[in-house]
Order: sequence, then C-alpha cells, then structure tokens
Amino acid sequence: MVSTTSFIKANLQHSTAASGILTRTVGIPGIDMALVQEPWYHEDCIRGLNIPGYTLYSARGKERPRACILARNKNAWVLLGFSCRDLVAILVNYIEDGAERRLVVCSAYLPYESEDPPPSREMEELVQYCENENLRLIVGCDSNAHHTARGSTNCNGRAKSLLECLNSLNLEILNRGNEFTFCNVSRQEVIITLGAYGLLESITGWEVSREHFLSDHRHILFILQGSVPAPLIRNPSKRA
Repeated sequence: MVSTTSFIKANLQHSTAASGILTRTVGIPGIDMALVQEPWYHEDCIRGLNIPGYTLYSARGKERPRACILARNKNAWVLLGFSCRDLVAILVNYIEDGAERRLVVCSAYLPYESEDPPPSREMEELVQYCENENLRLIVGCDSNAHHTARGSTNCNGRAKSLLECLNSLNLEILNRGNEFTFCNVSRQEVIITLGAYGLLESITGWEVSREHFLSDHRHILFILQGSVPAPLIRNPSKRA
C-alpha cells in the first residue's frame, strides 16, 4: 500500500478569525498536516489551533513564535536542534508497504526585516541534516521573497538570494503553475513551497484556494504520494 500525506499551508497574520477558519478547514477528513506561519499568539501561547486528534508543534522559548505545525500523525517529534522562533521541524515516522519510513516536515517564516538574505542559518542546517541522514524534506514557508520568474508582479533582493541558493541546498520549488498565493488591494505575489530535489514528482492535487480566509495569504493544499521513495535523488547539477 502506498501512503499519502495531505498538507495545507497557511499564514494567519496573527488573526483570531483566520485561526478559526483554518481549524474548520483542517478538521475536514483527509488533511494530515497544517504548515502555519504567523499564528495567533496571546498570553505566552499559540491560540485558536486546538483541534481534537491533532498535535501542535512549535519551538520552545520566550520569543513569540512565527511558525508552527499541526499534525494528525502521532508518531512525530520536534527536531529541537533545528527549531527556533521562525522555524519548526518535525520528524514523522510511518509504515509504508510494511517498512518504516521517515519524513521531515518544516514550517518556516523568513522575516522581511532580517538583515541576512534568505535562507536562514537554521534552514540551511536543517537541509544539511536531512541530506546527511537521507531524509525527505517538505518546507512550507513564507519567505517574504517574490520574483517575476515565479509569476509575481516584481522581484526583490530576497527572492534573488533564495533562488540562487536552491541548487546548492539541493531544494526545488514545489509550486504548480504561477497562481497568486498572496493577494491584497495593492499587489499580488507568489509565495513558494520547497522540497528536496526529486520530490516534485510525488506531489499531486496542488491547489491555491480562492476562498476568503481573512488573511492576505491564500491557503495552499497538496498531497504527497508515497512520501519517502528511496533512495533519495540528488540534484545532478548541484555544485560540489
């Protein structure tokens, strides 16, 4: 039996209402994980994401977290060494065709005000760890980077830096088409979702929702088929 893992990616912009809409959407049978950026945070706790049967993962610390993951799979653990305010990564174990498989799932927020261009140090270290351990990696992120090559209205330096690094990090863009994922009255942009090289062929059902979720960021839904086909494919054009 080939397993499938269904995802939804959402930036809640710290909104109470957007959090409520997401919980109702995730509660629909079939959604296994929510990769969330800028959750609603109040009184030292992420609020509005309590869903029966799901576990909320985020980094520990005093700073307000800007990334978290909701997962229905109980066999998952936070990778504390790679998680921080703006990034949380979990290791997921599951059974496929009678064999134990492992997948790393990451939610990341790459702040616009950062002095350093993307990707962040924590993301680079996570990518290197997954490569060393031969682990598949899914990265749902708000990079605050946009580029005309991906369908946005303009491009900024952050996008150029991120796109230039994808090859050296052995990552590729999982987006299908150039559907806008960020929309407001003044502009429309495409926010990218990343995965390990060779993972794109396992992505199905890619959809950018057109429903209104009380956030400028539209929900992204996709399914990962046969989540950890082995062996891990390396990018043949990756620089040494």
